Amino acid sequence: RVLGHFVPTADPQRAQIPEAPDLQAALAGYEGGTALTAGEAFDPSPQNIEARLERRTLANDVRIALLPRRTRGGKVVAKIDLHWGDEQSTSGRSTACTLAGEMLLRGTRKHTRAELREAFERLQATVSVSASGATLETRREHLDEALRLVAEVLREPAFPASEFEELKRSSLTSAQAELSDPAAIASQQLRRHLHPYPKGHWLYEQSTEERVASLRAATLEDARACHAQLIGGTGADIAVVGDFDAAEVSALVERLLGDWKNPAPYARIPKRYFERPALEREFATPDKANAVLRAGLNLRLRDDHPDFPALVLANQLLGGSSTARLPERIREKEGLSYSTYTWFSASPLDPVANFWVSAIFAPQNKARVERAVREELERALREGFGGEEVAAAKKGLLESRRLARTQDGALVARLAHYLYLERTFAWDIDFERRIAALTPGELRDALRRHLDLARLAVTKAGDFE
Repeated sequence: RVLGHFVPTADPQRAQIPEAPDLQAALAGYEGGTALTAGEAFDPSPQNIEARLERRTLANDVRIALLPRRTRGGKVVAKIDLHWGDEQSTSGRSTACTLAGEMLLRGTRKHTRAELREAFERLQATVSVSASGATLETRREHLDEALRLVAEVLREPAFPASEFEELKRSSLTSAQAELSDPAAIASQQLRRHLHPYPKGHWLYEQSTEERVASLRAATLEDARACHAQLIGGTGADIAVVGDFDAAEVSALVERLLGDWKNPAPYARIPKRYFERPALEREFATPDKANAVLRAGLNLRLRDDHPDFPALVLANQLLGGSSTARLPERIREKEGLSYSTYTWFSASPLDPVANFWVSAIFAPQNKARVERAVREELERALREGFGGEEVAAAKKGLLESRRLARTQDGALVARLAHYLYLERTFAWDIDFERRIAALTPGELRDALRRHLDLARLAVTKAGDFE
């Protein structure tokens, strides 16, 4: 409530309002900036994308997928995926190779870190680089120079000692902050339980304490050796989407990467399925306002399994949207959680899949949140889903996939990944057809075949005292 008191005066102070300016005179001679080129009305259907896509194999077994189209402002997005190392050559080198990737943008043999930043800004380029490759967004007129600079970053890092020490300090600060972070602790501990790879394996989940120790022990020589001994462009997968000339880009990529050989043979490191028991663990994080629950289990299937579409749709109904069952009850109805969701993923290459639940809540709501999670999962297994509920979930899922294909960043990532899998958009057409045909009974039966709550692992972190 606001109260006011009026005090009359015989000599009020009034604001002077100036005369309106002559806009025609003020704007005389103004020509404006260069107008952005308009983009085309792009049909994001899998059929149209497949019809317009160009795939080529270049020198050095580099594969490239090209989707040229008119975009607003001549925007173009590119993604480079590098494939290097094998299970033996990467053993015990996770920290060194991660640091090597993070050093790439910190200077090359020709440009310092500051010079690289200024050059990319001049080229209106947004760039991210790691040991796994690079992503680039720029405009058509800058694509040639920006790609050349990205190739220089990947191929010719300088590894300046001062930058490495700064990187180590910042990485240690970030890692040490996770020692008391509920989300980091709950997630990490669940991954360590579900995926117990041997220590040193490329896919081994380090504890935060182990990561801090490995960062402290890391040397510049280790990072430089990872790049020199393992990383190259042989068999790289590259995708480009946007306003560009396909023939020119193909020729440029071949010149930039065609002679960059991997120093050692590459062999994919397969993921393993682990049969893991149930788990119930709690971790104390004193004086933290929020608590976190993570729950999950391993499933033995790939994304070509007959039940995969049903499990994807079931996940959408359980916690894949804000109106799904878990967030609707825990967040909206009972007001217990700030964020609740589920996710499901399956490897396209190995029979390894994961189902996870996540919730963030006030510590005093722990028991009610965990009870609600279990009750909703049990209800789905017992009763399944209603017809209208399933129809709405189908519509939402298919629409989200359509929208993802309109986003150049998401589309270019999928194109590069499909090159590696040797997959076309015929897979998407078939997958979405199967989603549309699913019945409530098929969803319930698929959940019952794969979701064994007796094996559910649960980790919680927070100030529960």
